[in-house]
Amino acid sequence: MSEQRNLLSHLGEAIDNYRAERQCYVEKEPAPRLHHRGRVLHWFIPNGGTLLLIALLIATQSIWAQPFAATNAPGPSATTVNYQGRMADNLGTPLNGSYGMSFALYDTASAGNLVWGPEVHDAVMVSDGLFSVGLGSRTTGGIPTTTWNGDRYLEITVGGETLSPRQLIRSVPIAGMALTVPDGAIGMNQIAAGAIGAAQIADGAVGTGQIMEGAVTFETLAPTAVGKWIIPDNPSTIANQSGASFNWQVVDLSASVPAMAEIVYLKLFIRETGGNGWCSVRPYGSTSAAGIETRTPVANQYGSGTAMIALNDAKIEWKCTSGATISDAGVELWGYFESGY
Repeated sequence: MSEQRNLLSHLGEAIDNYRAERQCYVEKEPAPRLHHRGRVLHWFIPNGGTLLLIALLIATQSIWAQPFAATNAPGPSATTVNYQGRMADNLGTPLNGSYGMSFALYDTASAGNLVWGPEVHDAVMVSDGLFSVGLGSRTTGGIPTTTWNGDRYLEITVGGETLSPRQLIRSVPIAGMALTVPDGAIGMNQIAAGAIGAAQIADGAVGTGQIMEGAVTFETLAPTAVGKWIIPDNPSTIANQSGASFNWQVVDLSASVPAMAEIVYLKLFIRETGGNGWCSVRPYGSTSAAGIETRTPVANQYGSGTAMIALNDAKIEWKCTSGATISDAGVELWGYFESGY
């Protein structure tokens, strides 16, 4: 026994002394001597003193856990409970040794439903009458947090014999709350720069439903977060025509931009010899004339316009109309945005 005895030892001795004093006022025949197993069961203290000890230990388990061997910590969806008790023989002498025990949780003081266990601890070391076990430490994943949905009653079996009554363990709602994160609790200040990357996000985990409208803009993205702009050394003409006006024509850009490109930066130009014509470019398959548009109010002068066009199947559409005679009209590729970087 250590030189400095802890509070639990003194409390146990105080209970034993109280019993001895009360027995001085009651005359009765000496109790028959119990065999070894009977002594263990008889002095396991299944009474009000045990309930007081359990209440005290649960309330201060962060302090009492330090003198005993640490139990394995479960994941965020389960718990372990550090349960401590005291064993003595029929003379009140604290026991020492190794004892086989099992523990189970029920929803009532007797009968009722088994909600967890039994969990077997083959060799529980008892020193100076004190023992400590980690309930849930022998169960894969520990004790599920759903087990603590209300008060629970701990049934203990020592050496194959079940003790009675069961010990009440009240649930502690605040402990369950520590395993969850309230909505809105994590913001930019709680996430370190670079802490979240592709390795931390499962494929398909983030979609439009997880991003608030307007939350992500070009200003909030790192330059290489979702892609990069590719600007060719010299703009290339991807469509060119002269002569009479023409209606919508499809232009395939797959030879000029890779399959991963999402939007392109185009310039439209037109020159005509007569009339007051105009040209327009729009995304492939679009039903509106939205896109780049340019007009030439004076013959034999160039008009031009630039804009970004979203790609659809790596294609765009363009036309020149109004009955003008076109001497030169075309679409130039000035850059494109490629994802996947």
